[in-house]
Amino acid sequence: MDSIPNYTASADLKLTDYHIRKLTLAFWNAGAIYGFLFIEREPVFRLGNCSKENQLVLKIIHQIANLEKEAKPMVPARISTWEENGKNLQAVLIRFPHYELFVFGIVIQEMGVEFPKNRWSKLSDSVLTYLSMGISQREKTLLSFRSFTEVFRHKMASCFQGEVNTGILALFHLQDLSPFFKPLGVVKSQEILREVSSTLQSSARKGELCFQMNLRSFYLFCPGETMEGATKRLEAIYFPSKHMILDYKLQLFPVTKEIVDDSNRFCTLFMENF
Repeated sequence: MDSIPNYTASADLKLTDYHIRKLTLAFWNAGAIYGFLFIEREPVFRLGNCSKENQLVLKIIHQIANLEKEAKPMVPARISTWEENGKNLQAVLIRFPHYELFVFGIVIQEMGVEFPKNRWSKLSDSVLTYLSMGISQREKTLLSFRSFTEVFRHKMASCFQGEVNTGILALFHLQDLSPFFKPLGVVKSQEILREVSSTLQSSARKGELCFQMNLRSFYLFCPGETMEGATKRLEAIYFPSKHMILDYKLQLFPVTKEIVDDSNRFCTLFMENF
C-alpha cells in the first residue's frame, strides 16, 4: 500500500499510519472491499465507503443482542446481501475471541468468496493486538473509553450484595514513566508495570477489585470501605521496583450502588485519568 486508504476511526482512537496499514491489510486479506470493526454497539473503525453503510450499521445495532447470542468466535456468518455497481456483495460477520466484550468485524466482499481459516485468524490477531493495553507509542487502543469502563462497572456492580451498597474507589496515579520506557526497553518496562499491579493485588483484601486503566492509572475498588479506613490503609502502600523508586498520587472516590448503576455518572470517575 503506497497510501493510506479511506477510513474513519472513533474519536477515542489515536492510530499511527503504521497501525492503519496493518489493520487495513488484515481486512483486505480477508477479501474485504469494505470493512467495519465494532466493539459492542459502537462502530470504531470503518474502511472504505459502502453505499449501504447507514442501513447496515443501523441493522446491526438494532439486532446486536441476537447477534451476540448467536455469533460464535471465529465462525464467519453472512448477515446481508445486495447488488452494488454490478457486483453481488455479501456482509460477513466474524466474532473475535475477546473474553469479556462482544468484538466483531463486518467484512463486505463479493458473493461466493471463501478464504482459509488462517486469513480470518490474521484479521483476529490484528484486531486483538490493538485491543490490548501495552507499552507502545499508542496513547489509546481500539477499545473505546465507554466500552473499557463498562467492563469494570459490571464487575463493581456485582460487589454490591446484601447490605453493602457503598465503597471506595482508589486511584493510584503514577508518575509519567514514558521517559524511562525507551532506555529500559519493552521487557523491563513491562516488568515495572507488573510489579505495580502485583503490589496492588497483594495489598487488596478479599473481595476487592484491582484493574489498570492505562500506563499511569491503577484502580482499587474497596466495597464496604469507608473514606477514613481507606485513607489510613492505602496511604501506606508504596511500589517497590528494582529499576526505580515510583512516585504516585492517591485519590479516593466514594462510590454508591446508584453511581455504579448509572453508566454516565460512573464514567465521570475516570474521565480525567484515561
